[in-house]
Amino acid sequence: MSILNILFGQKRTIQNPTFIKDFSKDSLQLANLNDLLNKVSDGDKKDNIEKDIKLLKYGLDGENNVYFELKHSFLPIICLHDVRVVYEDYVAQLDFVVISNKFTCILETKKLSGNINIDQDGNFIRTIKNRYGKEYKEGIYSPVTQNKRHVDILKHLLSKELKINNMPILSLVVMANPKTIIKKYKCPAEVEKTLIKYDQIKTTLEKYQNDKSNQYDLGEKEMLDIANLLIKVNSPIEMDLITKYQISDDTYARKDDQILREELMAYRLKTSREENVKAYYIFNNNEMEDIISKYPRSEEELLEVKGFGKVKVEKYGGAILSFFKQ
Repeated sequence: MSILNILFGQKRTIQNPTFIKDFSKDSLQLANLNDLLNKVSDGDKKDNIEKDIKLLKYGLDGENNVYFELKHSFLPIICLHDVRVVYEDYVAQLDFVVISNKFTCILETKKLSGNINIDQDGNFIRTIKNRYGKEYKEGIYSPVTQNKRHVDILKHLLSKELKINNMPILSLVVMANPKTIIKKYKCPAEVEKTLIKYDQIKTTLEKYQNDKSNQYDLGEKEMLDIANLLIKVNSPIEMDLITKYQISDDTYARKDDQILREELMAYRLKTSREENVKAYYIFNNNEMEDIISKYPRSEEELLEVKGFGKVKVEKYGGAILSFFKQ
């Protein structure tokens, strides 16, 4: 490709970072969690949802730091955020992918609290202070190993689908917490060059882009082919929040009485007009207040409401119960 570029004078149009799949802090998962949080009554399940929202926001803040550095790197690169590669029997969650004419790089973002020490064997040890100021240490799974597996999957994908076999596929693990201190002076050289802080992204990518020993030169069409392939195999996971938090009808917070009253009155009016009967034939005001008071979630519970027998429940029960189910 580099020879063709020279012979035909192909002009490159990608002069600055171009996001094919952009970053947004307004993630669908966060929106779904906030929506569920507003519907769930107080208790352990609400606490767990709030905890997961905080963790997700924390992670998104870290990815936002990485996004800012990439966006302002002024490098001729194509970028993608949050790509879940599903190909054959392989799955890889890629935080950021950077595609240059010289290399493709996978950025694994970690916004970890505490300080990180990597020993001579490449083990990651995190030191954290608890609320009383006491320090304790814990081992964590190596993000370097994790991202290496992602690199291997991407190499396999590009080889199979685009016949790209020799392009350098790089791995960078980016620590996105500005307060984290990384001690890596004892770690293996391979780990040392892979692990960086987010403010080192530009200089690190510039080093790889300007590496004269790397003679690889991909055309812009092929760069876009890689990006489009990643979009094609991207398969976002749809998290079943109801199952995860074991949500049942009883878990939901009670809807405001006035909102229920307005919804039931609107339904009563609409139905009475459709059936050409008086509104109170559907249910009268006293029956409506009894419905709201008993807050039925099943036909059996609706049968306990004054004025509601089997016939009326069979006819109107489904619609009425829908107002009490989230």
